[in-house]
Formats: sequence, C-alpha cells, structure tokens
Amino acid sequence: MQLTREFFDTLIFAVIIVGLILAARRLRADLTRPLPDDEPAWAKDDTQPRQNK
Repeated sequence: MQLTREFFDTLIFAVIIVGLILAARRLRADLTRPLPDDEPAWAKDDTQPRQNK
C-alpha cells in the first residue's frame, strides 16, 4: 500500500466527516432532552407581594 498525498487527504476528510456527524448527534441529543420538572428557587413565580408578619 502506497502512502500517497491522496490517501492522506482522504483520511483527513474522513476524520472531519466523522467528527461532524458525532457533533451533530451530540447537539441533537442535548437539544431534545427532556427538561427538569422542578424549577430552581430563582425561577419560581414571585409576583405576589410579601406579607410582613
């Protein structure tokens, strides 16, 4: 097997394509995951005035 310039160019393109596919799969998995049910305290609706007791 001759290690030519065309072989290395093909290898580089193959690595880039595999990387793009893996990145796209990871991005899709992150964007389609279910959101958590419980909200943190800073995100809760706090529009009611507080009562001083």
